[in-house]
Amino acid sequence: MQTAIDTGNKAEALSMQGIAGGGDITKVVTAVAQAQLTLQTATVIRDRVVQAYQDIMKMPI
Repeated sequence: MQTAIDTGNKAEALSMQGIAGGGDITKVVTAVAQAQLTLQTATVIRDRVVQAYQDIMKMPI
């Protein structure tokens, strides 16, 4: 999770530099795409964990 947070923070920092007129647009786009992919991956993992928990709760004792 810390890596996902760090990726998001890096993308945000590069985006702010791009908005301010500095920075390389290629680096900004790459960082934002990486952050988006990381967020999608974290969301899929979360959904699978929730589904596994729900399956376990449905099991008879």
